Amino acid sequence: MAHLLNTPRTEVGDITRINEPDFSIEETFHAPTDRDNLFKQMGGTRTPRAQLTARRNLSGKNEFTPMLKSATANRTRQVNGLLDGRITTPIAMKPGFQVSNTPLPEASMYDVQSSSYADSVDERTEVPDPNSSTMSTPMALPRRAEGEMDSGNGNVLTLREQEDRLAQIDKENFGLKLKIHFLEENLKKMGPEFNREAMEENINLKSEKVAMSRDIKNYSRDLKAAEQELDHYKQQLREYAEKVKRRHADEGMREEMDELRRLADERAAEIERLEEKLDEAKNTEEELDKANADLETAQAEIQRRDQMLDENEEQIKDLEEELERARESQSSGDNEKDRQLKEQAQRIAKLEDELRSVKESQEDVTSEKDRQLVKQNEKIEDLEEQLRSIEREKDAEINTLQSKLDSAADGRQQEIHELEQHIAELESELDEADEQKQRELDEANEQNQRQIAVLEERLRSVEREKDTELRELQRRLQTVQNQTQTEMEALRERLELAESQGDNQVQLAQQSANDARQKVVEIVREKGIEIELLQSRVDAAESRADELEDFRKKHQEAMQQIIRLQQDASAYEQQLQQLRRDLTQKDCDLGGLERLRRERDDATQELTGLRANLSSKDAQVLALNNAKQECDSLSRELVKVRRERDNLSSKMSSKDEQVEVLRRGNNDRDTLVATLRKERNDMENELHNLRSAVLGKDTQIEALQKVTRERDALSRDLSNVQSTLQARDREMATLQRKIEAQEAMLQDLGQLKSDLGDRTRELETARRTIFDREAELDALRSHADEPDTQIDVMQDIVRKRDNELEDLREQMDSQRSQIEGLQRLAEERLGALEELRDITNREKEDYEEEIAVLQDDADEVAEEKAALEEKIGVLESMLREKESQNNNLQSESRAVQREQKLELEDKIRDLESRIREKDSQHRKLLSEAKSIARDQQSSLERQLKDLQSQLREKESQLRLLQASSRAIQQKANQDAVDLDEQAEALTKRHIKEINGLAKQIQFLRARCSRAEAFREALGYQKRFFLMQISTYNECNQQDLNLISQMGITPDITIHERRPTLKSAALAVVAALRMQKFADDWAQNRKIHEQLKAKLEGMKRNNRRGVGMSIAHSAKKSTGSSHLRIAR
Repeated sequence: MAHLLNTPRTEVGDITRINEPDFSIEETFHAPTDRDNLFKQMGGTRTPRAQLTARRNLSGKNEFTPMLKSATANRTRQVNGLLDGRITTPIAMKPGFQVSNTPLPEASMYDVQSSSYADSVDERTEVPDPNSSTMSTPMALPRRAEGEMDSGNGNVLTLREQEDRLAQIDKENFGLKLKIHFLEENLKKMGPEFNREAMEENINLKSEKVAMSRDIKNYSRDLKAAEQELDHYKQQLREYAEKVKRRHADEGMREEMDELRRLADERAAEIERLEEKLDEAKNTEEELDKANADLETAQAEIQRRDQMLDENEEQIKDLEEELERARESQSSGDNEKDRQLKEQAQRIAKLEDELRSVKESQEDVTSEKDRQLVKQNEKIEDLEEQLRSIEREKDAEINTLQSKLDSAADGRQQEIHELEQHIAELESELDEADEQKQRELDEANEQNQRQIAVLEERLRSVEREKDTELRELQRRLQTVQNQTQTEMEALRERLELAESQGDNQVQLAQQSANDARQKVVEIVREKGIEIELLQSRVDAAESRADELEDFRKKHQEAMQQIIRLQQDASAYEQQLQQLRRDLTQKDCDLGGLERLRRERDDATQELTGLRANLSSKDAQVLALNNAKQECDSLSRELVKVRRERDNLSSKMSSKDEQVEVLRRGNNDRDTLVATLRKERNDMENELHNLRSAVLGKDTQIEALQKVTRERDALSRDLSNVQSTLQARDREMATLQRKIEAQEAMLQDLGQLKSDLGDRTRELETARRTIFDREAELDALRSHADEPDTQIDVMQDIVRKRDNELEDLREQMDSQRSQIEGLQRLAEERLGALEELRDITNREKEDYEEEIAVLQDDADEVAEEKAALEEKIGVLESMLREKESQNNNLQSESRAVQREQKLELEDKIRDLESRIREKDSQHRKLLSEAKSIARDQQSSLERQLKDLQSQLREKESQLRLLQASSRAIQQKANQDAVDLDEQAEALTKRHIKEINGLAKQIQFLRARCSRAEAFREALGYQKRFFLMQISTYNECNQQDLNLISQMGITPDITIHERRPTLKSAALAVVAALRMQKFADDWAQNRKIHEQLKAKLEGMKRNNRRGVGMSIAHSAKKSTGSSHLRIAR
C-alpha cells in the first residue's frame, strides 16, 4: 500500500522538498469502458458542466402571449442563457468562481507529480501558502495568458517552467523523428500504383462527363426546337383567331351601317320638319276657325242691332201715336212741336249716319274676313303642294338609298364569299402544316427515345462501375484500418515494454505513443479525405444520373405537352368549324334582319304618308263625333277581346313550355307534342279570328299605332339579337384568353414540379451528407478509447460534427417545409385549373342553351312579322275606304258652306231695308224720350236730396253706436287677454314647479346612488388591496425561503414586478367606469344648477308680482271710471 503524505500541519518544511517518490505509479486517466455508448448518452445531457449545444428538438411554430410577445423568443432566450457558457448553480453565482475547461477536478497542492500537472499549470487556482514564514514561502508570480509560456522568453520563466519547456521540446523532436519514419514507410507502401489508378479513374470520369454534357446539349437543343415549333403553332392559332374576329367585325360594314343610320336620322329629322309644317297648317286652320268665330260674333252683333232697331221702331210708333193725340188735343203748341220734330229729325239723321257707318264697318270686317279666308285657303294649297313635292323628293331619295344598300349588300356578299374561300385555303394549308409537324414530332420522338435508351444503358454501366469502385474503396479502407490497428497494438506493446524499463524510457515511450496517436489521426484524416473525394465522385455520378432522370422526365412531359397541344389544336379546329357554322347562320340571320330593316323603312314611309293624310283629315274626324258611342262600345269589346287574347297568349306560352319540357323528354312523347301544337295552332286561329272580328272602321288609328309599336319592338329585338351576338363574340374571346391563361398556369405548374424535383434532390444530398457525417462520427468514436491526449481533439471534432448535424437537420427541415409548400401550391393550382375547366364547360352549355333560345325567338319574330304584314294589308284597305268617305264629306261640307253664304247675303240685304225703315220711326221716338227723361231727371233729383239728408242722419247715429261698441269690445278683449295671461302663467308656473320637483328628486337619487357607489367601491378597494398585500407577502416569503435554501442572498432591487395584461385591463376598465360616473354626475350637477337658478328666479318673480298686482288693480279702477264718464 502506498505511503500517504503527511498534512501541512505536521510536516510543513518537508512539503516542498520531496526527494524520492513515496507513492506508486498510476495512470492519470483511465479510459472508461463502452466509450461509444457514453458519448451517445451524453448527447442530450443537461448538467451544469455539459452545455446544451446539440438541441435535437425541432423548432415549433411561433406562439404569442396575450401581450403579443413571442413565446418562442422567450424560450430561445432561455436556451441562449444556458448556451452562454455560464453555470447557474448557486456556487457558480458567487463572485470569484472560475470554471476550468478540463473535465477533471481542480488541481490541488497534493497532485504536483501527476501527469496532468503540466497541462493545468497555467489554469490552476493559486495554492494557499502552507506557512507564513518568509523563507519557505515562494514569490507569487502573476498568471499569464495562454501561449505565453511558448514564447521562449526564458528571462521571466520559473525553473519549473523552464524544465517543462525543455521536456516539451524533447518530446516534439522525438515525435518528429517517429513521424518521418512512419511517413517513409507509408510512401513505400503506397507506391505509384495508387496514383496511376486514381489518374485513370479521373480520366474516365472526365470523359464520361464530356460525353454526358454533349448529350445533354443535344437534348436541350431538340427541346428548344420543339418549344419553338410549339410557339409557332400557338402563333398560327392566334393569327387564325384574329382573322376570324376581323371577319366578324369588319370596319367597312360598320362604316356603311353608320352611313345608313345617319341617313335614317336625317329622314327622321325631315319627317319632324314636315310634321312641324303640318302643325303650322293646323295653326292656320285654327286661325280660319277664329275668323269664322269672328264672323259669327259679327252676325250676332248685327242681330242685336236689328233687335235694337225693332225696339226703336216700336218706340217711334208709340211716339207718332202720342204726337197725333197731342196734335188733336193741342193746336197751340204747333211751333214747339215743329221745333221738337226738327230736333228729332236731326237726331234721326245722326242715328242714320251712325247706322250707316256701322254698316260700312261691318262690310269692311266681312270683306277683310273673306280676304283672310281666301289667303288661308291659298296657304293651305301651297303647303299641300310643298308636302307633295317633298314626298316625291323623299321617295326618290329612298329609292336611291335602297339601290345603294342593295349594291353594298351585294358587295358584302361577294367579300364574304372571297373570305370564305381564303379561309378554306388557309385551313388546307394549316392541315398540311399540322400533318408535317406531326410527322416531324413523331420522328423527333423516336430519335429521343433511342437516345434515352442509349443514355439509360450508359447510366446503368456507370452505376455498375461506381458500385465496383465503391466496394474496392471499402475494401481498401478496411485494409488501412487493419494496418492502423496492428500498428496501434505494436505501439501499445512497445509502450508497455518501455514502461517496464526505467524512468527515462517511460518518457520516450510516452512520446512515441503520442506520435503514434498523431500519426493515426493523420492517417485517419487522409483516409477520410480520400473517402470524401470518392464520395464526391459518387455524388457527381449520382447527380448526373439525376440529371438524366430529370431530362427523361422533361422529355416525357414535353411529349405529353405536345400530345395535349395536338389535342388542343384539334379542339380549336372543332371550335373553328363550329364558329364557321355559327357565322353562316349569323349571315343568314343578318340577311333576314336586312329584309326586316327594309320592310321597316317601307312601313315608316307608309306611316309618314298615313300621318300626313290623318293630319289633313282632322277636320273631317270632328264631323264623325256622332259615332263616338259606337267606338266606346267597340273599345270595351276590344278590351274584353284583349283580355281573352292575353289569356290565350298565356295559355300558348304555357303550352310552349310544356312542348319544350316534352321535347327534352323521350321520343315516345311525339304524339303528345303534335296534339299540343295542334291546340296551339287552333288557339292562334281563334285569336286571329277574334282580332279580325274586332277590327272596325273606327279603330284604324289604334291599329296603325299598334303596328308602329310592334315594328319598333321588332327593331329593338333585332338590336338585342345583334348585341347578344356581339356579346357571344366577346365571350368567345374571353374564353380564348382563359384558355391561354390556363396554358400559362400549366407551364407554371411544370416549373413548380421541376422546382419540387430540385428540392427533393437537395434533400437527398443533405441526407447523404448527414449519413456520411454520422459515419465519420462513429469512426472517430471507435478510436475514442485511446490515451488522454487525444480526448480534447476528439471532443472538439464531435462538437463540430454535432453542430454540422444540427445545421443540416435545420436545412432539411427548411427544405421539407419548402417542398410541402410547393406541393400545396401545386395542388391549389391543379384545383384552380379543375374549377376553371368546370366553369368553362358550364359557360359553354349556357351559351348553347342561349343560342337555342335565340333561334326560337327568331322563329317567333318571323311568324309575328307575317301576321303584321296581313294586318297592314287589311288596314290599308280600310284606309282607302275611309279616304273615299272623307272625300264625300268634304264635297258635302263645301256645298253646305256655299248655301250658308248665300243665305247670309240675303239676310244682310233684308236687314239693310229694315234699318232704313226703322230710321224714320227712331226720329219720332227721340223727342218723346227726351221729354220723359227730363221729367224723370227732376223727380230723381228731388228724391236724391231727401235720401242724402236721411243718410247724413243715419251716419251720425252709426258713428255713435260704433264708438260705444268699440269701447265695449276693447274692454272685453282686454279682460279676456288678462284672464288668458293669468291662466297661462299659472299653468307654466305649475309645470315648472313640477319639473323642479322632478329634477330635485332626480338629483337627490343620483347623489344617494353616487354616495352608495363610492362607499361600495371604497370597501371593495380596501378588501382588494388587503388581499393583494397579503398575497404579495406570502409570495415574497416563499421566494425568500427558496432563495435561502439555495444558498443565495439575491439583490431585491433587481427583481422588479412587471406589469401584466390583467392589471392593464383592470386599469382600463376602472378608468372607463370613472369616466362614465363623472359624466353622469356632471349631468346631475347641471340639473342642480338649473334648479338653483329657477329657485332664484321664482323668488325674484314673487317679489316683483306683489308690485305688479297693485299696479294692475289701480289700472282697472281707472279704466272703469273712464267708462262711466263716457256713458
